[in-house]
Amino acid sequence: MRYRFHFKAYRRAFAQPLRTAHGLWAEREGLFVRLEANDGQIGYGEVAPIAGFGNETLADAAEVCRRLSDDVTDDELDAIDARLAGTRFAFAAARNSSPPTTASAAKRVPVAALLPAGRAVLEVLPERLAAGFLCCKWKVGVGRAEDELVLLDDVLAMLPPYVTLRLDANGSWDRRTASRWLAACAERPVEFVEQPLAPKDDVGTLGLAADFPVPLALDEAVAGLDSAREWQARGWRGIFVIKPALAGPLPELKAWLAQTRPDVVFSSAIETALGRSQLLRELLPLEATTRALGFGVGGIFGDRTWDGPVIGPLLDASWCDLVDPEALWNAAN
Repeated sequence: MRYRFHFKAYRRAFAQPLRTAHGLWAEREGLFVRLEANDGQIGYGEVAPIAGFGNETLADAAEVCRRLSDDVTDDELDAIDARLAGTRFAFAAARNSSPPTTASAAKRVPVAALLPAGRAVLEVLPERLAAGFLCCKWKVGVGRAEDELVLLDDVLAMLPPYVTLRLDANGSWDRRTASRWLAACAERPVEFVEQPLAPKDDVGTLGLAADFPVPLALDEAVAGLDSAREWQARGWRGIFVIKPALAGPLPELKAWLAQTRPDVVFSSAIETALGRSQLLRELLPLEATTRALGFGVGGIFGDRTWDGPVIGPLLDASWCDLVDPEALWNAAN
């Protein structure tokens, strides 16, 4: 099939910068792609890479788009380098626009609330609990371990017994610090610790998984499906945090889930509502995981055109029907 092709770059500041182990993240940059088929059907996709996740950069994606002509074919799009998983996700989504869901038949799935790093967690956590979230994710590895471990005690003291906590170190700890944290988390209501060591320290991560009872999750280490398959080949028995917008075309992701049945958490790449609605429409109906989705990013852009409708403690596929891709396309720079 042939398509008329256009793309736009966007840059959008966050309402509040995200504080992570890698520093402050103040704005989201990405690309929107638009394909119009011969029958007039229009589809949109989003490329939203994150520095440190895989090898793909925004410059790589933009170069691919610049090299494509205004008139492209399926064969040309299929030939995009497999290394550019996020770009391939965007074009696959644009070619496979799904019809609106039937809200009455939609399954409701729990969502984990994202908590800020540092002492701000103590102010935000009561709000998330009052909203009904049963799972929260706290960014750690940002300050001194001694200070954050004291905060951990305070956070856990605030949690009702039916609420679980995820800790995300973004690969910032060394092995000694990670061991200290995992010892402190043993037999406490911590669902898992995400990416305790740098993505390349596979030996250290496997050793921690063997030495401590706290479940570990991979995130930066499994930015693409090829990386996830490599960890499976090493015998990884822990959790995979998969950002579908970075993993490649959704049909490939769904096939991997069906074939290997990993212990998986689907997570946002802080994409806009355009990309988020496309992946959630496909993944929410699946029985691939019982774990809360990592999409409790709230009003991160402070604009419902870019954020989409409010995401609460439960999410169903009808949320996707309220997102207007054309409005986002028109709002892009």
